[in-house]
Amino acid sequence: MRYLRLISWFCVMILSLPADAANCLDAQGLETLRRQETDYLLGRVPPAFRHAIEDGKLHLVMSAVEGDGCRAQVNFTLLADELAEATRILEADPAKRIMLASQGYGLPESAAPSAEFAVDPKTLKVLHQETLQVAPLGRLLASVELLYATLSQARAVVDEHAVNTTPWGSAFRTQQMQGCAERLSADGDAGAACLCKVDALASVVDERQMEFQLYVRSNPYAKATGAGRTFAALEQRIDQRCGLRRKS
Repeated sequence: MRYLRLISWFCVMILSLPADAANCLDAQGLETLRRQETDYLLGRVPPAFRHAIEDGKLHLVMSAVEGDGCRAQVNFTLLADELAEATRILEADPAKRIMLASQGYGLPESAAPSAEFAVDPKTLKVLHQETLQVAPLGRLLASVELLYATLSQARAVVDEHAVNTTPWGSAFRTQQMQGCAERLSADGDAGAACLCKVDALASVVDERQMEFQLYVRSNPYAKATGAGRTFAALEQRIDQRCGLRRKS
């Protein structure tokens, strides 16, 4: 009896999908799409995006769309306060906002943006032309990226008197120790010098703030905004105190 109920539930789920979409996008296919797009954004969009997902402030849902071909719709649920914060930041810099607009970039128009797109029915991958910025999905993804790039750059600003009381996790400390050893050399014991630096940084910024700094350092455009200037000066003083210098 339980088996029959499960079969009945499965049939209802399939029938609830639009007729055309049911042929290519079942519940599993939609979940595959959602996971693919989330992973794509996690690999591309600055740290504030991942933090929003981790904190449950951002949700991404896929649904099948009725019509010709294999089509889906992505729906984002963003935090309205974060969208408002990014809007204030860009409005305070009209020249930057105008430049971005001239290049086709803009923030999401609402906290619940969505876009339809075509999917390859065989591979269940988004068609390449749908990811271009002239397509609805491409524009939406670009707007989400701009939102979290704006927030990440703003949150990378560190107060020169900042103090952190939240210890770094062991994995994160190890990662930063390795990064130090790869980029810097020491007058004496390199391990001790890097430990000196990691301890000093951990006393000032938490892991997330450090992630913002690493993002700014790796992104020429973000670095050009000056978002990491205060941290860079702080890091230079720590390097000198710990006897570290950049490898030639």
